[in-house]
Amino acid sequence: MTIKRITFIQELLKFIGLEGRLHLEWISSAEAQKYVQVVTDFTEKIRKMGPNPLRADSILEGEIIL
Repeated sequence: MTIKRITFIQELLKFIGLEGRLHLEWISSAEAQKYVQVVTDFTEKIRKMGPNPLRADSILEGEIIL
């Protein structure tokens, strides 16, 4: 059920222009190194994507036309 929900949310985010900003990874509490790597990689991915293109101040400044 979780994968089905995540897939739905990912499609929804893609539709509104926020593709790639949700990630699901199954990690055991015994996999500390894997956790660190997944979080580090995802954080870097988000940084490369830049700020949220739908931020309220961007809309107010006219940067995004809806």
